[in-house]
Amino acid sequence: MQTPSDSLAALPQEITAQHGLELARDDTMLAFHALHQRLLEDSRQAQQALLDHYQQELESLSMRWGLDARDKAERTLNAALTAGKDAMVQAMQDASNHAATAMRAEMDAAQERIEAMLQDAQRGARLHLLAACLALAAVGVAAWVLAH
Repeated sequence: MQTPSDSLAALPQEITAQHGLELARDDTMLAFHALHQRLLEDSRQAQQALLDHYQQELESLSMRWGLDARDKAERTLNAALTAGKDAMVQAMQDASNHAATAMRAEMDAAQERIEAMLQDAQRGARLHLLAACLALAAVGVAAWVLAH
């Protein structure tokens, strides 16, 4: 790579070859050229620093956006999991209530059948007791008739 002093030394020869003008080493054009080159280099360095800073800002924003997107995705996933869990709990509670209601209905029906059978058994027992009393009375009458 050519240094600025090499470039400045070759400049008079270049101008002479291209334009046919002779420049001395102390010509103001060479000073302007050197000043212009220095300004260009300073501008390039300043622009490079600005670009580097801009790149860092973009990388920082990109990282922050990535973290924000991940956080939002996690919150969305957690909300979906919570909603799914709540729905599952509600479904289990509904099924449990339904099963309890069905079991209660079956128990009530079984209790009604048992009560009906008990009433039939009580009626039969009363009839048997009445028949036993009649038989005892008949035996008592027969014993009294035989004894007199």
